[in-house]
Amino acid sequence: MRIVFFGTGKFGIPSLERLIQSNHEVIAVISQPDRKKGRGMKIQPTPVKEFVWTMRPEIEVIQPEKASEKGFIAHLATMKADLFVAIDYGQILSGELLEVPARYCVNLHPSLLPRYRGPAPVAWAILNGERTTGNTVIRMNERMDAGDILLQKKMPLKGTETRGELLKRLSYEGAELVLKAVELIDSDAENLVEQNEKAATYAPKLSREVARIDWKDSAEDIERKVRAMQPRPGAFARIDRKTLKIIEAGVVETARTKGKPGTVETTNGFIVNTGKGKLYVKKLQLEGKRPMTSEEFLRGFRVEGGTALK
Repeated sequence: MRIVFFGTGKFGIPSLERLIQSNHEVIAVISQPDRKKGRGMKIQPTPVKEFVWTMRPEIEVIQPEKASEKGFIAHLATMKADLFVAIDYGQILSGELLEVPARYCVNLHPSLLPRYRGPAPVAWAILNGERTTGNTVIRMNERMDAGDILLQKKMPLKGTETRGELLKRLSYEGAELVLKAVELIDSDAENLVEQNEKAATYAPKLSREVARIDWKDSAEDIERKVRAMQPRPGAFARIDRKTLKIIEAGVVETARTKGKPGTVETTNGFIVNTGKGKLYVKKLQLEGKRPMTSEEFLRGFRVEGGTALK
């Protein structure tokens, strides 16, 4: 089949690579426009564009500001694609665009739909203490993540993954699922299953407020938040009017809270009292400083026992 791939971030790269290696033809890649990033604010190519340039520079990369523009949709129609594959693209695809390919448009979503529709399914799965997650390939419609299911595969959570680590696992597992879905479509063997709307849940974008630590929460909940916010945006608190990002932490087993939530104990490391139990901070980053272990931090930043994080 002739395939147009829509993708911007790293999550879709393993799927794109598998499609390029398959007996199908990736005739074009659609990605978001390049943006300014980093301290120097230099324009940088999207991860997908950089991958294509490195691996298969002969494949055309198109970067419309808005994929819903009529001129762009008309150009897509001239490509005579059989299938669109959209993964981590970053824009809503209009109904008019979805009608362009001869077959339809599929999407890989890193959750077991209809649970965790929306932009941050992996983070919310960790935040909520899920024991199982997975990938779903859907036939896209105009509603976000609400299309009929082609394939779905579960994956157990280890309970130690960060959001970044889990996304990487899901991206590679998802690549095989996408290729399998494409093969089914090519063979007219797909079996589409409508999603159960009553079971649908939403995974909203990670706001700064969500990333902020509430020390009245339990140590277990806070530890999950730390993992769910890595590598971005980073779970944080405030100390001495500065932002303190908590990069890695662990629950102090069997520990009972002695002080008020947010108060620090430094006798046996960087330990914080919570609403239930204690949190051992292993790695952190003070505003304006590099990431460091808690031991390094305590050697260079004076923290008195009883200091309160906010």
